[in-house]
Amino acid sequence: MGSSLKSFNIDDHFVRHANFLGELSSVASDLDRADATFDMVNGLADRNLVSFRSVNFPLHFLRHQDFRVKLHEGPNPPLVPPGSAPPPESPDMQLMRKDATFVMVPGLANPNAVSFRSFNFPNRFLRHRDFHLFVEEVDSDLGRKDATFTVVPGLSPEPPGPH
Repeated sequence: MGSSLKSFNIDDHFVRHANFLGELSSVASDLDRADATFDMVNGLADRNLVSFRSVNFPLHFLRHQDFRVKLHEGPNPPLVPPGSAPPPESPDMQLMRKDATFVMVPGLANPNAVSFRSFNFPNRFLRHRDFHLFVEEVDSDLGRKDATFTVVPGLSPEPPGPH
């Protein structure tokens, strides 16, 4: 079913991906709803934390790169013959795992909501600015509001099933 992240301070706006970038927007179409729905899975760098896997691009995760949030292809374990060790992971994939992992904490603007602290830059939080998503330091009232979200059931319609 997935989850969606509703903005704390911009009513009816949700975290979504568009053109492989993290954005904050209203949702009007089935595509918008799918782009705004993520599976909150065990963190790619630390299983006790959280990563956001796209429901409509299930091999892709939200991650920050140069502090801009993007949708990138995640780890895809290679096929390894029985009895063989998997090849070592590339430094780029190790970094991707860290960039796609977040610590869920009580909301910076409201403890009943949530905020997401970067795993590899612990002084930075997932936030929206000008309707784009970044991982940034938060040092103002507006920043705390921009970095606070409510986790709601996924906006994407359920796949069709037998009636």
